[in-house]
Amino acid sequence: MKTLGTIIFSALTTIATIFALLFYLELTVVPVTPENDAIPVYATQNLYEINTFSVINQEEAQINAIERVAEAIVGIMVTTDGFGGMLGSGGGPGGGFGSGIVYAVRDGHTYVATNEHVIDRAQTIEVVFNDETGTRLPAELVGKDVYTDIAVLRINNFAAANIAEFGRTEDLRLGQTVIAIGNPLGLEFAGSATMGVVSGHDRSILIPILSTNGHRQNWAMTVLQTDTAINPGNSGGALINLTGQVIGINSMKIAQSAIEGMSFSIPTYIALPIIEDLETYGQVNRPLLGASLYNVTVLPETIRQAIELPAAVQTGVFVQAVETESLATLLALEPHDVITDIGDVPVLDTTTFRQALFAYRTGDKIVLTVIRGGYSFLTTAIVE
Repeated sequence: MKTLGTIIFSALTTIATIFALLFYLELTVVPVTPENDAIPVYATQNLYEINTFSVINQEEAQINAIERVAEAIVGIMVTTDGFGGMLGSGGGPGGGFGSGIVYAVRDGHTYVATNEHVIDRAQTIEVVFNDETGTRLPAELVGKDVYTDIAVLRINNFAAANIAEFGRTEDLRLGQTVIAIGNPLGLEFAGSATMGVVSGHDRSILIPILSTNGHRQNWAMTVLQTDTAINPGNSGGALINLTGQVIGINSMKIAQSAIEGMSFSIPTYIALPIIEDLETYGQVNRPLLGASLYNVTVLPETIRQAIELPAAVQTGVFVQAVETESLATLLALEPHDVITDIGDVPVLDTTTFRQALFAYRTGDKIVLTVIRGGYSFLTTAIVE
């Protein structure tokens, strides 16, 4: 029969063994209370170690993404007949700079995407590579598009060693980390990287442009909003995700003293079809209506009454004149018609009408909702 002393000694030995095991296995004993009963008593890794591990992973992802694409981001140097536009070309009269993205090598030639406003009015264009020797080569303009602010350049008989990979802007989520790479303020700061997050999708930003018909107009560009720092010279550079894929082409920012962290990039779902058209045709083959249009909102009441426009119709475009042998004639449009919808898109004004129209390509079927003499009807045609 055990004595009391033996029992006490055995209990103390057991307790000492338990604490020795706890110390050896680095186990954390957590009291189970109503406030923390969700915490497992067998947790074996403290929060400091977990947080440190997460930070290292994030930093490594950022570094790897930049290293993957950095040498495919180039400088664009131009001589011009005046100042560059928007965010891109700096340097004053006679010259400017920006950034570009090497996206393909075909038939021994290197293709570079950049912003239209970077090479606007350029007389000569040079591409400067982000390599050890700063390789500098002349480039020719393949094509440009003022409506999306995209241009394609070609370096003949040169195969770049590094090519950027495009990713899907559609997969981005608000708050996702993105990195801008380019040449802010010129080649002195070539290859600079800044980081931010996705702030908004499909923003519509009004910019002044000189359209293809020679008229100045405000055009609504669809862009991706981030808080990534971009500056003059960043235009045409890459916005990348943490896998190193290009998900946008940096284009502009809102530069006002009261505004911070509002930068905009051209998303890939808009850029890629334009780049393909420019490389293939040297231009974007958009349909032209062939009609003079005015906003319904500016029509005098006398004209509204003369064309029997219903009072409920407050938006749309008024057809003043129609050109012969045009898309407008195929659609059987007549002067004094009012277009209220193009496909499923309501027409608010001439800008929204052109935006919707420019999404069509040769062979597409276009459907307009038209009001004539007080009655609404549909008219269709195939874009030629």
